[in-house]
Amino acid sequence: DELHNVATLYQVPETELLRNELREQVSRLEWHDLEGHMQALRYFRLSHLLRIAASEVTDRMPLMKVSDYLTFIAEVILGHVLQLGWQNLIERHGEPAGSDGQPDFIVVGYGKLGGIELGHGSDLDMVFIHGGDPNAYTDGAKPIATQQFHARLGQRMIHILETRMAMGQLYEIDMRLRPSGQSGMLVSTLSAFRSY
Repeated sequence: DELHNVATLYQVPETELLRNELREQVSRLEWHDLEGHMQALRYFRLSHLLRIAASEVTDRMPLMKVSDYLTFIAEVILGHVLQLGWQNLIERHGEPAGSDGQPDFIVVGYGKLGGIELGHGSDLDMVFIHGGDPNAYTDGAKPIATQQFHARLGQRMIHILETRMAMGQLYEIDMRLRPSGQSGMLVSTLSAFRSY
């Protein structure tokens, strides 16, 4: 079906259009259906990779536009993965103090992701930062420290992105560029990142 619509086949959709398409594809799923979301994300990515491949083999899309498109797909997927991990954790532990219902969490893209230069086989170089009070706790039935909540959120995101399923994995993740490298904390506080 992806190849039949010639009007969209050779176009690079804007990020908002991609976001709306993904939102529509997962609208029937509950947030706790982690596997369903993971499958939908993989289908979404593969269908757009097919469009990109069709554009490349017919010389309808220059390389610069291909890297833009690949980066936009990754940005949209990362946004959804963040929301998915957040919803999954607040169901279990409640919201971190002062979050106002939205993730107080930043995903910084480095390397090809940050430079809008992703290729077909690129991994995602990222750093996770949170702005919550590290001394506060979540407000749920099973409260945990805010720092622990955000560390689990980062771990959950990596799990969703890297897990191999029937349709493959979404991306390989490289977190070595975070402060203190491999030995550092997975998720840095905003104040610690400023100091760094």
